[in-house]
Amino acid sequence: MTGLRDLVGRAGRALEHPAVLPGVALAFAVFVGAMVWYAANGAPTVGYDAHAYYQAATLQDPYRTTINGGFDARGGMYEYKYPPPLAQALYPLRAAGVPWPLFLGAWTALLLASLWWMGRRWTLVLLLFPPVLGELWLGNLNLLLGLAVVVGMRRPWAWAFIAITKITPGVGLLWFAVRREWRNLAIALGATAAVAAVSLALAPNLWADFLEASRTQVGATINVPVQAVPIDLPVRLVAGALLVVWGARTDRAWVLPIAVAITVPFLWWNVLAALVAVVPLWGWQPDPTPTPAAA
Repeated sequence: MTGLRDLVGRAGRALEHPAVLPGVALAFAVFVGAMVWYAANGAPTVGYDAHAYYQAATLQDPYRTTINGGFDARGGMYEYKYPPPLAQALYPLRAAGVPWPLFLGAWTALLLASLWWMGRRWTLVLLLFPPVLGELWLGNLNLLLGLAVVVGMRRPWAWAFIAITKITPGVGLLWFAVRREWRNLAIALGATAAVAAVSLALAPNLWADFLEASRTQVGATINVPVQAVPIDLPVRLVAGALLVVWGARTDRAWVLPIAVAITVPFLWWNVLAALVAVVPLWGWQPDPTPTPAAA
């Protein structure tokens, strides 16, 4: 074990070399450029998930796949399965006429920025983690889930992003309940309720469509698609909840990204990109309790 620690320590020091940051910047620029080029040339799989968000942002029947089937201009199916707020937040980009390649470039840059913020000196190593590469290629938002977990340790409102997208990883909020951090729990739930309320007031029809589409999606989490990990969602929710409870009782915040990853509705392999959040949460310590001033 000591030998492993020494090896990790030497690797960490090597990654602090001044040449690492320019290397990260170059890798990011090449990756974003490649994604834009592929998108501009009509590659059907690049940014597959990001394209679903791009299409949904028109707010033109984003749930048509689940309800009555449908294909986009590239021949790919509409795959938007989240509540409306994300599509509504992206709507101004579509209204401004942002083309698909530019949208994908900006979305990829956002994912890479999140990766760097969490990984820092380990970013180049994390780029070699297959789920991270898959996440960047497909353009899902699992890296953003990890980012929300890290930010949510100090800013509980960040959990609203998790609750209004993947929903079920919201089981991580048990962290605040177990630790009796009621104010943080109230902030997280209040932020989620506020976002949902504004979204509902702006587009009640989208919420009606989402609820209708969810009926078939819930069934799919039990009859797991063959490409996903064959473990039913209820089993994973129980496992995730137990993991969160254990972590909350023992100050192991690094378990939260794991719990979030395993409790998504469909456990595809690229979901494990959220585990990048383990890096900044490793060794996390709660804020010290203020010492009462002497009389």
